[in-house]
Amino acid sequence: MAIVMYEIHRIKTTKGGGTKMTNEKLLEQKIAQSGKKKGYLASKCGLSRQGFKNCVKGDAMFNTSHIKILCAELNITSLEEREAIFFVDSDV
Repeated sequence: MAIVMYEIHRIKTTKGGGTKMTNEKLLEQKIAQSGKKKGYLASKCGLSRQGFKNCVKGDAMFNTSHIKILCAELNITSLEEREAIFFVDSDV
């Protein structure tokens, strides 16, 4: 199965009614199910712990490389699950 990744071209903010592209609740569930520590996942993505936390909360964006790594680490294999976690538009 080919992995389809998306290029995201807009700046994401959650303050002031902007968009939030990450479903924090679903991502937190996948992290908990994996048993992996957030510091480990941050390191795999090349992010600081705070940078990773900001991406999970939606204050910053995961880029396509981060998403690919997280999908592998968290065993996210279906396109539907990937989209539900990483490509949520709260303005819709």
